[in-house]
Amino acid sequence: MAALSIKLDFTKFSQDLQHRVAKLHDKEYLLRPVATELIHMMTERIHQKGLASDGGQIGTYSSGYMRTREKYNRGKDTKVIIALTSQLENDWAVIATDKGYGIGFLNPHNFDKSQWVEATYQKKIFQLTEAESQYAKERFDELIKDALNS
Repeated sequence: MAALSIKLDFTKFSQDLQHRVAKLHDKEYLLRPVATELIHMMTERIHQKGLASDGGQIGTYSSGYMRTREKYNRGKDTKVIIALTSQLENDWAVIATDKGYGIGFLNPHNFDKSQWVEATYQKKIFQLTEAESQYAKERFDELIKDALNS
């Protein structure tokens, strides 16, 4: 009969486990990268494709406003992309909060603009879409697995 012997260095095992669990509590490791990736997705959706959080088009610019857009060399497309001077889209940022990280505006005036735009078009625009939320969940899962397997 063969004998099996296992030696376990419990101190090393415990330290390794603590290191892995600590990663899961690290806002920098888990939350910041997801927010950073989402901000790029949201910028493309809102300021390039002109899509609201429900996946539909934000709206259409009036002919009067199109004259203003043409003065800023913003083209002739009437699709609302909420970008005239680029202040709003350039002010997007990953912002540290008490609980981790979020996506918002550095200038409070731009936050006010975002609320005005949502009220004007009567649509949620600056919230995550279902696809963006799903991406965040999948990315969290990936980061958690990586932390536990490192």
